[in-house]
Amino acid sequence: MDTTTRTVEKTPPRSGEERIAPRRALLLTAASAVLPGLAHLHAGRRSAGRILLGAHICALATAVFAIIAFRGDLMQLAVRPRLLIALVVVSVLAAVAWPLLLVWSYSCVRPVWNSRKTRVTAAALVGLLGVVTALPPLAVARYGYLQHDLITSVFSSGPQARSATGQGAAPAGTSLPPRLNVLLLGGDADVNRPGVRTDSMTLASVDTKTGGTVLISLPRNLQHVPVWNGHRRVRFSGKRLLNEVYEFGKAHPRLTGAPNPGAELLKRTYGHIVGLPVHYYAMVDMRSFRQIVDAVHGVRLCVRQPIPVPREQVAGGVIEAGCQRLTGRQALWYGRSRTASSDYARMARQKCLMWALVHQADPVTVLRSFQRLTQVFKYSVNTDIPVRVLPSLLRLPPLIRQAGLHSVQFTPPLINTWRPDYRNIRTITSQALRSPVVVEKNLDQTCTEHADRR
Repeated sequence: MDTTTRTVEKTPPRSGEERIAPRRALLLTAASAVLPGLAHLHAGRRSAGRILLGAHICALATAVFAIIAFRGDLMQLAVRPRLLIALVVVSVLAAVAWPLLLVWSYSCVRPVWNSRKTRVTAAALVGLLGVVTALPPLAVARYGYLQHDLITSVFSSGPQARSATGQGAAPAGTSLPPRLNVLLLGGDADVNRPGVRTDSMTLASVDTKTGGTVLISLPRNLQHVPVWNGHRRVRFSGKRLLNEVYEFGKAHPRLTGAPNPGAELLKRTYGHIVGLPVHYYAMVDMRSFRQIVDAVHGVRLCVRQPIPVPREQVAGGVIEAGCQRLTGRQALWYGRSRTASSDYARMARQKCLMWALVHQADPVTVLRSFQRLTQVFKYSVNTDIPVRVLPSLLRLPPLIRQAGLHSVQFTPPLINTWRPDYRNIRTITSQALRSPVVVEKNLDQTCTEHADRR
C-alpha cells in the first residue's frame, strides 16, 4: 500500500497543475458549486475557469436586474404555459449539468489518494454534493410542471361566449375591461347529493385600475327569476328559485350553446338581474372548499355567536363563538349552516369567509401547500376564464387587498325575495359601484366588528 502511494505521489503533474490533498480538493469542489470555475482556476486551467466564472457572474447579474426591473412581469410569466414548459426544460438541464460540473471540477484538482478508502469516501462525497446541487433546479422543474398542468387543466383556451346581458363579448384580447365582473359560485354537489344547486352566488365586480371590489350577492331563494339567454327571456316557473337556474341550463343546453350551459345561463341571468355584463364564472363544490381550506392549514375567523351544525358533520355539533382557526369542514359549515339562522345570515358569513381567505392566502402559505392546492383546483374548480387573460389577472390581488372589499347583499328588507323589484336591484347595484360605502360597510369592518379579538 505504501509503495503504491509513493508511486502516485511521484507521478509528475501536467503543466499548470498541482496535485493537492483530498480535503482541499473537496473544499474547492464545494466552492465550485457556488462559483463555477474556481477549481479550474486553481488547477491552472485558466481559460475554462474564466469562461465558467464569467458566465456564472453574468447570469447572476442578469437575474438580479430582471427581478428588480421587471418584478411584475416576471410574476406574470408564471401563468404562461409555453414559458412554464421552457422553465421546466431549463431546470432539468441545470439539474443534470450542475453535478457533472462538480465532477469535472473535482477531477481538475487531481487530489492525492492516501488510500483506497479515502478515494471511495471522496467520490461518495462528491456524488452527494452533486445530488444536493441538483435538488433546487429539480424543485423548480416540479413546481413549473404542476403550475403548467393546473393552468392547462382548469382554464379555458377556446373562444369565449357572449356576455350575460348580450351587450358584446367578453374581453377578446389579453387586457382587462375597466370593470371586470366574475360570478363566484358555490355548488352543493357532494357525497349522496346528486345534481348541483348553486346555493352561494356572488358577483365580484373589480375596478381593474384601483382594485376596488364590490361583492354583489343575490339570495338562493329569489323567485320570479327573469331567466335570460342573452337574447330573450326564457320560460321559467315563478315558483322556482334562482339556485335552480344552473340545473335548468344543463337540462336545456341549446339555450346558450356553451361548453357549460348551466353556468352560462346563470351568468346571463345574473347579469340581466343586476344590469352588468358577467365576463366569467368560477365554481367550486362543497368537497373542494373543504380541501382548499385544509390545504392552507385552516382559516382564522372571529365567530360572533355559536353556529349550530349537523352533528354528523362537525364533532360536537357547534362552532363556538370567538376567534379561532377553522378546519375545512368547520369552515364549510360556518358558511352553510342555517340552523337557528337564515339564508341571509349565511350569505353574510360566506362573504366573511371569502374576505378571510383573500387576506390570509399569503405567498408563503400558498407555496407551502402548492402541490395539494393544484390537485384540488385541477379536479374541483370549473371556470371559463381563458389562459390568455391570466397575466393581467395576476396583478389584481395586491390591488384588491390594498383597496379593500365592499359588499351589497340583496336580502329583506332591502328586497322582497318572493316578488323582487328587479328595477330597484339594478338601481342599488349602480349606486354601489359608484359609491360602495353608501350601501354597506367595508368587509374589513363588517367581518371583524363585535368579534372576540383575544
